[in-house]
Amino acid sequence: MSWLAASNPCPGLFYGTAAQDGTLIRIRVPGGCISRDQAIAIVEIADRWQTSRVQVTNRANLQFRALRSIPSPEVFSTLQSVGLASQNPHLDHLRNIMASPTAGIDPAELIDVRSLVQAIDTDLQNTPELIGLPPKFSIGIDGGGAIGIGARSESVWQHRYNEIQLSAVTCDRFKLTLGSNRRFYETGVLIKKSDCVAAIAALTQTYLAYVQQSQSQKKPRLRDLLKDWGIESYLERVPFQFERDSDASISPARTRTELTQYLGIQPQRQPGRAYIGIALRLGWMTIAQLRGLIQLAETYGSGELRLTPWQSILLPDVAIDQTATVLDAIAALELSTDLSNSTVVACAGKPGCAASETHTQAHALTLINQLNHPVNIHVTGCPKRCAQPSPAEFTLLGTTVQGSEAYALFAGDRPLSDRPILASELSTIVELINTLHD
Repeated sequence: MSWLAASNPCPGLFYGTAAQDGTLIRIRVPGGCISRDQAIAIVEIADRWQTSRVQVTNRANLQFRALRSIPSPEVFSTLQSVGLASQNPHLDHLRNIMASPTAGIDPAELIDVRSLVQAIDTDLQNTPELIGLPPKFSIGIDGGGAIGIGARSESVWQHRYNEIQLSAVTCDRFKLTLGSNRRFYETGVLIKKSDCVAAIAALTQTYLAYVQQSQSQKKPRLRDLLKDWGIESYLERVPFQFERDSDASISPARTRTELTQYLGIQPQRQPGRAYIGIALRLGWMTIAQLRGLIQLAETYGSGELRLTPWQSILLPDVAIDQTATVLDAIAALELSTDLSNSTVVACAGKPGCAASETHTQAHALTLINQLNHPVNIHVTGCPKRCAQPSPAEFTLLGTTVQGSEAYALFAGDRPLSDRPILASELSTIVELINTLHD
């Protein structure tokens, strides 16, 4: 057996990403919605791979780590049959579509984007020339509800930077934002819901033309296009008639005191129904826990689960008078709705990544267990800071001191110590963060 597509820097399904502890495989879940059949397929494949857990990523995808063999053709076929893989293996990594995790159930939502996500995904899969786009190409669709993505995420550390971002500003229109190099660029452009697929197709074709004319050996990113052309020149070259409205604004990110909670029991727009947000420590859940959640979704919900870009999971469509029962069942699965379990993020670290200086995952769990309050901490094993694209409240940057693992500590971009602190002294870091956060 062999892989069906050539590898690229962004982990995928039809090619493996080598790591020190085995192979990493990432399964794209456009919009983060997982049906009952899809969830069952994930469980069955995990059993076949003899792996005991799966991780939700910071783009609401799923990934398996430390695999020892290439998936069989039957595995690929199964994932394709349930909509978790592209029919064209070479296009699968472009199914990188992020959406509001509460699409269709958010009481404050302006536009339910679920059908739009499906339409965009279908268009991507039926446009083979898009194979030429860079592997990190991404699209974000925000419905304008209380739980937003992109620049509308509840807090700056939750921001996700999609290269093409549509955010609802009315019940029929989205505002176009471009994301690049961990920044958002306003365009002053509005797009009707009915025109979104055509507009994205035009934007991507123009982007593709830029990539194809490049002389660089590495496929240029959108940030390179914007640097060379500028926003206006890019939009002028796109074969689409955009509606201009520079006054249209996207709701600003909320401050911490205004933060809208998506964990725990939250009311839906459907009368008498609620969704329950479940925090996953570093995005991990065991296959046994996933089985339990599937059973709960079948018994008390609609059979669906939702992944979020903040490495958590939502169980929607629960009758309000049954939420207490479901919460007890979630606790019995050793899962929690506590925000403290969802604000610390960590890259793969050792032994999963050769670039890492430290065992970030284990150290992050230690931090979670000792923190007094929910606080965003990014534990990263090298300067690439892979796990969280947006600025963190506190960052632990892995290094070594005389052969021992250590961390440089930052509050935002400001160093908090004049020397790295040994990983064996994590309690010192926790004490300092708790003091500053209090």
